[in-house]
Amino acid sequence: MAGRTQSRGRFAAGLIFCLAVISFVIFIDLKLKDLLFRDDLLPVRAVVVDGALKQLEPKEIADIAGRLCAGHNIAALDTRPLQRALLQLPWTARVLVRKRMPDTLVISVVEHVPAAYWNTSGLYDARMQQVFYPDLQRFSEPLVRLSAERDNLAPEVYNKAVHFMRALSAYNLQMTEVSLDNIRCFRIRLAGGTVLILGRDNERQVVQSRLQRFLKAQRAGSFNLNEAEYVDLRYDVGFAVKKRSQEQEQKQE
Repeated sequence: MAGRTQSRGRFAAGLIFCLAVISFVIFIDLKLKDLLFRDDLLPVRAVVVDGALKQLEPKEIADIAGRLCAGHNIAALDTRPLQRALLQLPWTARVLVRKRMPDTLVISVVEHVPAAYWNTSGLYDARMQQVFYPDLQRFSEPLVRLSAERDNLAPEVYNKAVHFMRALSAYNLQMTEVSLDNIRCFRIRLAGGTVLILGRDNERQVVQSRLQRFLKAQRAGSFNLNEAEYVDLRYDVGFAVKKRSQEQEQKQE
């Protein structure tokens, strides 16, 4: 009987000890969390901007980070508002915000790389397959201009433009514009100002075959391209050429 009582006593003492240890660990954990997440501890004091930037200013990025994050506890800081704010900058393609303890934010930024102008006020990033709208007064690269009635058509127009450019370059011709109108008719403007009306495409790559037909005829010397205002290729056989007026030729000169 006495042995059983002693066993129960040891079990109760052990249980109390375990509960005391668990309670102490929980207490310490809560205290550490409370200390760790206090605003006056571990404040954000520094910002490092990482990335090969041509259009974005590191100071502008750091200023936004400072306005949203400076003085806040770095451990408790939610970096998503900062990421969203930086993605609002027109030239920003991707952003990653990392915490470097005890007090530094590291912001990695990837800029848009423009492959073409888009309509009158935008640029197209082929890598991101995205149209963006920066201040074009600060950008003047000699890129092809693409146009269509909706931004979601940009990847399609760009892919066609790449094919057109390759076909034209084989004949030492350059283009400055590719457009897709509201009836899905493709047009190319050449460097000399002549417009090629290709029409609508389909699964048989009609546009490509029409362009090749024109290029072969042009190389054969069938007509003087510099005298043409436009070439209408929307025919099963051959094409129609409208010559420039004298006034247009004078402007061209």
